Amino acid sequence: MTDEQRLNLYVRTLLCGVECMVTQDMDNITHSFKCGVSSSQDGRMTTWVPKKCIPVLLVGTSARGNLVILCKSGIYYKLSSALEIPPLPPGVILIGNCTLDYDDTFKLLFYDGHDLPPVSSTSTTGVGQKCSSTERYEKLRNFFPRYFQGSDTARSTFVLQWVGYYESACAFLAGDINVGHEVGGLVSTTDDAMKPTRPVRVQVPNIAIKRFRNLE
Repeated sequence: MTDEQRLNLYVRTLLCGVECMVTQDMDNITHSFKCGVSSSQDGRMTTWVPKKCIPVLLVGTSARGNLVILCKSGIYYKLSSALEIPPLPPGVILIGNCTLDYDDTFKLLFYDGHDLPPVSSTSTTGVGQKCSSTERYEKLRNFFPRYFQGSDTARSTFVLQWVGYYESACAFLAGDINVGHEVGGLVSTTDDAMKPTRPVRVQVPNIAIKRFRNLE
């Protein structure tokens, strides 16, 4: 079994419960998520991407509980009840990548979220209001422990990823930080949680143009 096949098996058996029938609302969410490419930018909120990973969305719904969307296939499932995660608020979408650590431990790493509740009652950006990627990460840090640290199973499966400035995130590419699995690149968050990008730094080589003597 290849690493990709093993990861798919873990996602299907550990993370996902029964497959759900497609609805227009969930189909719209699936198609609204797109990871593009952008030029790298110092100061942009960025984190690492596992080399072997499956991008997923975890969605809170009012009628069907927590749903897992596999971004590449668009298929979605109920979140496995064995993970003991309470129902997320309807409309909340958490964005992350599934991976396997070197010791075959299955992890789901969250790095952003859509329509997260405000950090406090005095917050100026609430549900449904547009906020910066930095503000969203603050919301995610506040939101995560309430839902994903209630049991040993949840704590060992779900991880709140570090997200910081691009120039600091480059340390993951250099191998300076051990994250438990192979790093395959970086991902930057944008003003739209559903539109992350893979940052690329383009270096234009210096080209020395020599003047040739006219031999005629």
